[in-house]
Amino acid sequence: MSLEGLSEVVFLGRQAIFDRNDRLFAYELLFRTAGKNEAVIINDSHATAQVIINTMTGVGVERVLGNVPGLINIGEEFLLSDLVFLLSADHFVLEILETVPLTEKVIARCQELKLRGYRLALDDYAGDWATWEPLFPLMDFVKVDFQKVGEPDLAALANTLLERKIPLVAEKVESPEQQALAMNLGFSYFQGYFFSRPIVLESRKRDPLYPALTKILWLILSDGEIGEIHDAVKPHIDLSISLIKIANIVGRSPVTKVTGLRQAIISLGRSQIKRWIELFLFSRASSENRYSMTVFQLAVTRARFMEILSDEWIREDQRESDQAFMTGMLSFSESLLGCPAEEILQDLPVMEEVKRTLKEGTGSLGVLLALSRSIERSDGLEMKKILLKIPLPEEVIAVALNESMCWADDIVRTYSLCQ
Repeated sequence: MSLEGLSEVVFLGRQAIFDRNDRLFAYELLFRTAGKNEAVIINDSHATAQVIINTMTGVGVERVLGNVPGLINIGEEFLLSDLVFLLSADHFVLEILETVPLTEKVIARCQELKLRGYRLALDDYAGDWATWEPLFPLMDFVKVDFQKVGEPDLAALANTLLERKIPLVAEKVESPEQQALAMNLGFSYFQGYFFSRPIVLESRKRDPLYPALTKILWLILSDGEIGEIHDAVKPHIDLSISLIKIANIVGRSPVTKVTGLRQAIISLGRSQIKRWIELFLFSRASSENRYSMTVFQLAVTRARFMEILSDEWIREDQRESDQAFMTGMLSFSESLLGCPAEEILQDLPVMEEVKRTLKEGTGSLGVLLALSRSIERSDGLEMKKILLKIPLPEEVIAVALNESMCWADDIVRTYSLCQ
């Protein structure tokens, strides 16, 4: 198979996989061409190759994966082609789809890949031992679909695989109860919407800095004077220090060292200050949410993605792109702040359109929010419907997604340097 004709637009996303200590273990790379919900079959092999090329030569493996491995779906045609060797054994785990027929050629290729140092995972295992038994000795991980396997069968399934000393990944975990069950059954890794959907906290402790952050943000949105913003920030030493650090990392005067708060505010400029206050508001998540920083990164990615597309779609209205960013962030308010978006927006009355979008899902912001969610869930069919409402080429949207992932990585890295 050649690399010619790799012209399909592919949307690349990633979903975190955690270990038993709630640490990030890996990302699964999720990709779809619009309108397709299959993973890798015939024409989609070209899409897979394009994702690999874009990841390794465009965005860059380090930007997409950081220092953790990436699991990538592999179908039969791609598995048996030479394209599979585009993937680095150091960075990727090959996830064999459950749709792959277990032929002698498939088994021989998996044996060859193991000899070459590749790690293999079996996707969506649902207990059909007789079918997959020849591959189990070659598997580094087996992913068990918690939506396909009923609770009564999970214990027997897990015990059978654990006897073979195969690490298990619980996928499509969608509730705290399912995660607890997987932990008790001996699963090593966990993946699913539970980790990025709203997490209900028993104690909704407000960060003591929260009122100050909302006041500062209101001042900026209301075109407050630099002096007013400075006076609002100044009493909060940790926030002041963080903004000075940020100004020295991303400010407009790389030659001049920023040493004071007023200098930091002027160096960053109103737009940058607004953005960092927004980010601080959401990044200071409750410590009860064990996945807060990973969820924060997902929220930042969504917010920036919506902002870029809004700017492309409605070029003449800067307020629209600002509201797009806040809509993306506020769509994670339950997970990050332990309170609904309505409570936050009570303190920011200038954001009526954001409130309406989150409540009703209407307007251009509602379309962008729905598109973002469909890409994150790798729902190609839903993505296709939504793309019909957006007057932008698919290539622009794919580039915006990649840019937003890179930007979010930079934000999280900068934020960690300022703590």
